[in-house]
Amino acid sequence: MPDQPNEARAEGLAVTALKLIDEGQSEAASRALREAVSLSPQNVLVKDAFTRIQQDESVHVLLKLCRFYIEKGDEAARKEAVEYLARSAATLPNDVGDECMKLVFERDSLSAADDEPLAALLTQNLGARAYLASRLGDATTEVFGRIWVLGDESLNALITVVLDSAAWLKQSVREGVEKDVLLLLIAKLLEAGQDHENRAMKGLARLFAADSLLLGGLIDAESLEVILARLDMRASPEVRSQATMATAKYLEAAQDQGTSLLSTFITSRVEKGTRNDLIVAFSAAAALFPILPSVIASLFLTPGFVEILVPTVKKTSKTSKVRPAVLELLSAACIDKACRDAIRKNCSDWLENEVENGTERDSSNAVVVLAKVRGASHVDKPGSEQRVQEAGKDMDGLVDRFKTMLDKNGDDDMQSALEGLAYATLQPKVKDRLGRDSNFLKHLVTTLERATDKSTATFGGLTVIANLTTYRPKLSEEEKRVSELKAYANASKPNAEPDPLDDDDHVTARCKVVLDANIVPLMVQSSKSVSLTSLGLILKIMLALSKTAKHRGLIAQQGGVKLLLHSYALLSTKAEKMTPDSPDPALRTSLNWAAHALARILISVDPTLIFTSSTLSIPTAIRPLLSLIQSQSDTPTTITNLASWSRLSVFEALLALTNLASTDDPTRDTIIRLAFPRIEELLLADNKLVQRAAVELICNLMASPQGVARFADGSKPAANRLHILLALTDVDDYATRRAAGGALAMLTEWDPAVDAVLRRERGVSLLVGLCTEDKDELRLRGVVCLKNLVDAPGDAGQRAVRLLREVEGSEKKLMQMLKKTSSPMILEAGVEVLKKIKD
Repeated sequence: MPDQPNEARAEGLAVTALKLIDEGQSEAASRALREAVSLSPQNVLVKDAFTRIQQDESVHVLLKLCRFYIEKGDEAARKEAVEYLARSAATLPNDVGDECMKLVFERDSLSAADDEPLAALLTQNLGARAYLASRLGDATTEVFGRIWVLGDESLNALITVVLDSAAWLKQSVREGVEKDVLLLLIAKLLEAGQDHENRAMKGLARLFAADSLLLGGLIDAESLEVILARLDMRASPEVRSQATMATAKYLEAAQDQGTSLLSTFITSRVEKGTRNDLIVAFSAAAALFPILPSVIASLFLTPGFVEILVPTVKKTSKTSKVRPAVLELLSAACIDKACRDAIRKNCSDWLENEVENGTERDSSNAVVVLAKVRGASHVDKPGSEQRVQEAGKDMDGLVDRFKTMLDKNGDDDMQSALEGLAYATLQPKVKDRLGRDSNFLKHLVTTLERATDKSTATFGGLTVIANLTTYRPKLSEEEKRVSELKAYANASKPNAEPDPLDDDDHVTARCKVVLDANIVPLMVQSSKSVSLTSLGLILKIMLALSKTAKHRGLIAQQGGVKLLLHSYALLSTKAEKMTPDSPDPALRTSLNWAAHALARILISVDPTLIFTSSTLSIPTAIRPLLSLIQSQSDTPTTITNLASWSRLSVFEALLALTNLASTDDPTRDTIIRLAFPRIEELLLADNKLVQRAAVELICNLMASPQGVARFADGSKPAANRLHILLALTDVDDYATRRAAGGALAMLTEWDPAVDAVLRRERGVSLLVGLCTEDKDELRLRGVVCLKNLVDAPGDAGQRAVRLLREVEGSEKKLMQMLKKTSSPMILEAGVEVLKKIKD
């Protein structure tokens, strides 16, 4: 007979388990059921509950959460579903994604609460995207309308679906839907009182960025006007940014047709002359100047356009937005030399008046434009000293204004001040003034520390530092002659003498003040997040700061080596993606700057004090240095036909490798494996310094058995290398002879090398020649080599003695060497060699 209390208890637990399942508490339901089974395993209710739990466990957890959210409005289930997708989307089956999407999307009405889960499903799962793609193909307008009201995330996810070819059965259907979505987005922008301009513009920008060639033909004059109107300076920065991106991609695809429509839009608005039209026209031109400088510059320089700007703006009130729009246009136009000249001629008086009497915002903008016009005069007319001196005097007041703006700590003031200073510091006088102002530089660094997430401000501040620290390029005599010939060919006078405030001594002094302002820690931190353009400026600054040997230790202590290695690795990854059809000279230049700055630092510091961890190890530094000595010329041994900078970078890279090669055999062996052919070529370089550095590197590599083998493995190439090394003991350059002698002294410690030297004609004679030098450094190397030869075991030593006796006057020369020196090492080795000769 069944136990009645247990039966009742089991049935109660079974009912509780079923209720917990309905509430989504599967674990609690399982616990209750396990207890019920233990009390009455054959009870019908218990068995039914067990079957129900088994069915529930077969349902995917995300599908359960979506059901609870949709059917019961459970907010906690909605949040948990979103968290699950963020955490485990990679393992979500596509069929589950499809079912979840149906549950969420196929309700009678959707709400803003659905924005996040629906966007997460579409973003994370192909099955969900395939479902929506199918629906879009059947009813594009209806589906778009339902998605639009949800929010930014859902619309962004819809664009992801439209652009995902894997979600569509037919590419032609996808392209048709993409075109329809583009037109629907434009229609949203045309709706009066539209509250979601940024949502629409972001969608447009993404579509144009992905498929501008496909979509460009859909844009007529009216559609383009809708987009260009969002370039209005009164629009939000987000809307304006997206409109700029969309316009740029459209114009890139539409080319002449797009340029024509753009020109018509701007000129027609200017001709209408209403305040609103002028603001829109000037705003659009300003936003697009960096993208289409030649096109917008030609419009700007249309006869009469610049001339009417000032009279037009004077007719408006000081509170009108026309003035800021004109100032923004003038500021953008300063990227073009001819436009700067036109502004200088027609707008200078008005700009000065705005600086003194305009609103605070207009005054700040006007001072930036003046700085650009006057600061660039040093570049525009380098031979016009009077113009440059006048501009320098005018710049003093502007610089004071920028420093005041920088003190205000407002974002707009900060960006304007840094932009203005970036142009002002093109003037040598301004560089000298700010470069000696340690308080200003420390404040600038502090300002940049709080502007790390503001790319425009960071770029402006780094440009200021780069202008202060950049050295004037060194020109060889040949390069100077070429520059003069070009000047004559262009019917212009050769450039005036360079400003002494830009000579090496002044720049080095500025670099020291900049370094003392703690710029390196700032750049180390900023380099992790800045744009590639700003990273290029950081590397340019690092190259300048590292030019002076006294600066290198501090740079290394403050993390400069890690910065350079990280930057080189990042840029190398991007460079690998370049093709011959899409070269990026700026990227290559930045890579060279990083490698060259690294070389300079590693010349002067102890590698063992820097490379102390697995993440910062010596091998990571070798490849950047090798990049400087590889492929510097189509004719490897001809160094004189390279630019001065390239010759210097080869020389300094070799010196840095020499320092690294002083550490251990693994480092030496890595250098030998990766670069020995190129190093061997540079032994014959026709530049004295490069050749010397190559020989010094060989000397340090000789401490490794692999280095010795390259000269003494019995092969013909090894014999040729030894022949070159012996010949280098007889060149004019003292340091080269010293390095070659040192390499031979280590080499001849090995028996195979002794045999190789003895087989070379004049080999022993050249070593005797080292013993006749005037300095003990060379005498020691020569006599050690001879001692190694005559001390060799067996026949080799006897043959060395015989060949040494055959060298004309060898005994006399060694005796003279002993008389001239007081070095115990030379005396000891020399006496032993003489004994062998006389025995």
